[in-house]
Amino acid sequence: MCGICGYVGLDDRELAEAMTSAITHRGPDDAGIFHGPGVALGHRRLSVIDLAGGHQPVFSGDERYALVYNGEIYNYRELRLELESAGVSFTTASDTEVLLQLLVRYGEGALNKLNGMFAFAFWDKRSRRLLLARDRVGIKPLYYLHQGSRLLFSSETKSILQYRGADLTVNNTGVHDYLALRYVPGSTTLFNEIHRLPAAHYAVFENERFSLHRYWTPRTDAPTRKGSSEDHYQAFKAELTSSVRRRLVADVPLGAYLSGGVDSSVIVALMAKLSSGSVKTFSVGFDYEHDELTEAAATARQLGAHHTEIACRASDIELLPDVVHHSDEPLGDAIAIPMYQLAREAKKQVTVVLTGEGGDEILGGYLFHKVLRLGELYRRLLPKTVRKRVLEPLIAAVPTDLLNTAFQYPAYLGERGKQKALDYLDMVEPDALDPAYRHLMSLFDARETHSLYTPEFLHTLERSGALSPSRRISQVNLREPFFQRMLDLSYDHWLPDNMLLRTDKMSMAHAIEARVPFLDHTLIEFCRTLPDHVKMRFLEGKWILRRLAKELELPAVAKRRKMPFYVPVETYFEQPAFKAMFNDILSEKAIKERGIFRVEAIRDIQNRMHKKEFVLVKQMFAVVVLELWFRAFADKRPGA
Repeated sequence: MCGICGYVGLDDRELAEAMTSAITHRGPDDAGIFHGPGVALGHRRLSVIDLAGGHQPVFSGDERYALVYNGEIYNYRELRLELESAGVSFTTASDTEVLLQLLVRYGEGALNKLNGMFAFAFWDKRSRRLLLARDRVGIKPLYYLHQGSRLLFSSETKSILQYRGADLTVNNTGVHDYLALRYVPGSTTLFNEIHRLPAAHYAVFENERFSLHRYWTPRTDAPTRKGSSEDHYQAFKAELTSSVRRRLVADVPLGAYLSGGVDSSVIVALMAKLSSGSVKTFSVGFDYEHDELTEAAATARQLGAHHTEIACRASDIELLPDVVHHSDEPLGDAIAIPMYQLAREAKKQVTVVLTGEGGDEILGGYLFHKVLRLGELYRRLLPKTVRKRVLEPLIAAVPTDLLNTAFQYPAYLGERGKQKALDYLDMVEPDALDPAYRHLMSLFDARETHSLYTPEFLHTLERSGALSPSRRISQVNLREPFFQRMLDLSYDHWLPDNMLLRTDKMSMAHAIEARVPFLDHTLIEFCRTLPDHVKMRFLEGKWILRRLAKELELPAVAKRRKMPFYVPVETYFEQPAFKAMFNDILSEKAIKERGIFRVEAIRDIQNRMHKKEFVLVKQMFAVVVLELWFRAFADKRPGA
């Protein structure tokens, strides 16, 4: 696990060194830079496999090819045997050299052979051709800036920002999307000129031309598996066990993040079965009644794990500027703070952790999955006239306090939350899944747009088409069955552009490698063939995983209701450190100079904060993070 960077079309050794230095935190163990005419490849290494022999950049024997690579190829041993049988010899035991030899032999065709998480740059000196690639799911990030004859790339944008030769401009549509979703979806970032290489894509830069290609798409035509629920369960257990086993290969200490939920608990239980010693586990909590520290500790004891608890207190809001700096992009969910602390403490004992991300995405475990499915049933079973004239007015008349009892978050739904629910009921129409999903995930939605933004900012959004009601943010196949489309919505961009990005940035801030067994591409493809009823049964998500938890002798985990990993942000706002930060970054002067928000809109949210409503609290946190991002990145950009 490492950080990579470089450029083509420049000749600036100092820039190569500055770009590489900017990502030192990703790889504190070693550094390497290749600098040639018009090209540079930089690498920072976190040693995980072949500690002595994995220095990068790595070169082919004739020095025609060079590679810098970030990630892990889990099937590298099998691929090495394949290459050795074809006469290829190796000088190290690293997966990096295996990847190099695969690329030399097969070119971009090697991508289809890889099982792993990766981002890499492969340089052909003879043809002056650069190949960039990213893993199928988007576990490892890769950014690029292409301007004419020049291409810069890196694991993090702060590395690209070392280049002072580009005039970077803020992506206003991205700002609008961030305020809705708390992250920027798709291949764009908040700089118009800097892009993410999308998951499952490779790019070629040759003769000053940049081309982007997709090399993998989960099969949409795979038939649903036949057989009984028990058949499906046994096959799923075998697939997940194999995925966990592949991720236990390391030459450094290894552990796991453990919440009280079924995803991470099953991963740790499988690790315990497959490992000779006790698993080191790490949990973070908030010292309030709704966190899952007690459940996580009980699971750890039952599995014989060596368990560490980390306390995230309200005063830790002081970490927010550091969190934003390491995020590279604004991530408007306060969960980033405890994840930052979790990695910081885990690093004291291990270098690699397995995590439970991805279980909800492939098996339908989120609250919004349940809500979307209920909405579809609501639409299909009740005539539109009954919904509009009877049911929705009836729900509108229900007191908010009563509705709050059904709200599955340890926070107050409030009037704004109630209105959001009513707006959603008005959206459950055929082929409206994308806007319904966006509405459920949004903090600021269409109801608030005109009152939130300044007239000038609003005008830029209208001109760009960002406010068009027909604008889609996902590439989900509309011909897929409803349940699969519902899962694909979160898989399409929520997963790579938010969850996995946050996991990577918060773990690599402390040089921790995070591995995600649920997102093995073979497991993803397998789960797409499972019938819906073994994923979600009677609105209970992840039925098949709960069945596995029972077999692993974790009955309490199997029965436990899905709990959100909720950070009590409302308590943060009461801290003196946050109030001082707030008064600085969201002063009337600061708001006016930024030119995005109407001062009255921000003050209105601020004045209603004492109600501690779920939506209002999250809105304010997202606004604070956005301004911190502007100060850390946009205000320091070239041309600013």
